Amino acid sequence: MISLFFSYCKERTPFRFPMILLLLVTVIWWLQDLPWQSMTYILLLSSACVLTCTILDFLTDLRTCRRIRELTLQAENGLFLPPLPAKDEDGRNEEKKNEGDKNKGGLEQTGVPAGGKDEQWFHLVRLWQQRCKEEKERSREEKQKNSRYYTLWSHQIKTPVSAMNLLLQEDQVDRQAMEQELLKAEQYVDMALQYQRLDQAGRDLVLKEYSLDSLVKKAVRQCAPIFIYNKTTVHLEPLKGAVLTDEKWFLFVLEQILCNAIKYTRQGDIRIYVTGSEHMAASGDWAGSELVIEDNGIGIRREDIPRVFEWGYTGYNGRQEKRSTGIGLFLCRQAMEMLGQTIRIDSREGEGTRVYLGLSGSLSKM
Repeated sequence: MISLFFSYCKERTPFRFPMILLLLVTVIWWLQDLPWQSMTYILLLSSACVLTCTILDFLTDLRTCRRIRELTLQAENGLFLPPLPAKDEDGRNEEKKNEGDKNKGGLEQTGVPAGGKDEQWFHLVRLWQQRCKEEKERSREEKQKNSRYYTLWSHQIKTPVSAMNLLLQEDQVDRQAMEQELLKAEQYVDMALQYQRLDQAGRDLVLKEYSLDSLVKKAVRQCAPIFIYNKTTVHLEPLKGAVLTDEKWFLFVLEQILCNAIKYTRQGDIRIYVTGSEHMAASGDWAGSELVIEDNGIGIRREDIPRVFEWGYTGYNGRQEKRSTGIGLFLCRQAMEMLGQTIRIDSREGEGTRVYLGLSGSLSKM
């Protein structure tokens, strides 16, 4: 408050002239030997008027500074339309925090300059310019990323559509091949839908306890046409446990991993099991347990493993096969993080790949 008052006095330089003029008039009256009673009365009356005007103007300036502070805090929190209420829980909590700070009356408690109104306005304008620039850049990058994805997606989905068109032109339609291509098209469409929903997926979560065995079997049945067509054998070990998750997103992750395993495994085997089952049987504690999907396909190069979850990264195998979008594993990681779970990959080129879905804290004994 004191620093604000001194800044106010500094900005209100013209207000000094009435005080100086008042002192000059007083000195002139004193030189003319006017009665002290009259001079004192006039001086007090004039001083009271000047002081009242100064206080009223300072209070108005103080309200303006507090409003600037609110706008600055909202700009720092990424809200570009301050009059609108925040739309999420974090925004509401931040508003309450800001209101509490305002009631404490300390501008110095925030990142807002403790100077006068003009200085705070300049700070606010600079901050908003920076935020607008960042938002514009983020929007541009997001638009470019979406454009790249849908361009790639349109080329990818043409493959199963063209294959189905060729199959339909044959005298005897290969039903298994048709089912395989149809499933591929469905998966590409589902991936595009999940990509669109990812930003708002947290509002769409329905967390319940599901049988882990039932979820895995459901995902395997969904991919069954491709298993049969590629003559891939699935070894599913008993999965005695329940997982607290969102069925839609967890199945999406399982199906993506199974499809990747099939894509890079030719007439091989896929094993699905849970690590740490012995520890669970002894203690009933699922801590450290992971669901493992293992294949004996072509594997992944060691230098590609750290980047397989990056957006658009296809790696050596993806470029060789020319069928990888580089989006599937990215969406899997985003979905697992959203569910509060983990995903990691271990692979050796030419030997196979293991995908580990960490389920610690979400499993319970059934």
